[in-house]
Amino acid sequence: MNLNLKPIFIFIVSLLIFNEASAQKDTAVYYLNNAGKVVSTKDSADFFLLILPPDTSVDKSLFVVKEYYHNGKIRLMGNSATNNLDLKFQGPMLTFFPNGHRKRISNYEKGTPFGDETEYYPNGKLYNIKNYSLAGNVILTQCSDSAGSVLAKQGQGKWIIYDENFKEIYAEGSIYKGLYDGAWKGKINDSVDFEREFNQGKLISNKTLYKYKPNGEIFTKVDVVPEFAGGIEQFYRFLARTIRYPAVARENGVQGRVIVQFIVEKDGTLNDVKIAKGIGSGCDEEAKRVIELSSPWLPGLQNGKPARVTYSVPISFTLATGK
Repeated sequence: MNLNLKPIFIFIVSLLIFNEASAQKDTAVYYLNNAGKVVSTKDSADFFLLILPPDTSVDKSLFVVKEYYHNGKIRLMGNSATNNLDLKFQGPMLTFFPNGHRKRISNYEKGTPFGDETEYYPNGKLYNIKNYSLAGNVILTQCSDSAGSVLAKQGQGKWIIYDENFKEIYAEGSIYKGLYDGAWKGKINDSVDFEREFNQGKLISNKTLYKYKPNGEIFTKVDVVPEFAGGIEQFYRFLARTIRYPAVARENGVQGRVIVQFIVEKDGTLNDVKIAKGIGSGCDEEAKRVIELSSPWLPGLQNGKPARVTYSVPISFTLATGK
């Protein structure tokens, strides 16, 4: 018996440019490591990404996105308005731990987190609930420990932030009316701690407590430049989640680009954060606050060794326009 099967074209990472007609019907496959970087083979990947044609029974304009761990278990399920590595998520998105338990239930609007986001511990218990606005504001609603005890509810109480693998607490402090408030303490790595003070969500003090004294030449050019942990795509997502457009700037229609300059230390922590070029109306302060919260980065390398590097990042403030 002859079977007439319609061919399915699998696009590997070396084939990144394809015409619009084939993009509508084919599946794109990308092999990635945990830092979000493309690798050439499945064996060297930590997970792989599939971008499938739209499910026309749901929405013919949205591509189906799925990620799988190296062991074949599902890592992510969602939809995107784009069918390349520059994903613009739209609608519900679910992520999972390697053990199969759900990790996060969130929602996106044009690539930006929007509405409630619920996170879980690897053991399946509720971790926290947050709410995102399209303006980038985040309201912290509820937080529990890994045993299920409620630490914060209705936006008030204690909040804890774990590292990516839930092995230890990265930071902890109090929240009030859904915002960071009061003293927060945390650990960047084995050699650096930090202390931050908040007033209703506004960072008013940020101390980096080195267990060693930063020293050595500060480079402007190095063999390997510093980068945000997770890569540039994760940095963009971090900015989208964290930046809050200042009310004064919004009311006065202030837009533009703020350039923030800082030193990436040998251990990846950020030091001497300052505004190289600003636009005022609270945008400069907000850009500085967000960059300070992005620490630690992956340090730059010179001659194969970590080096202190001066680095600059542009942060754009753009008001959404509507009819």
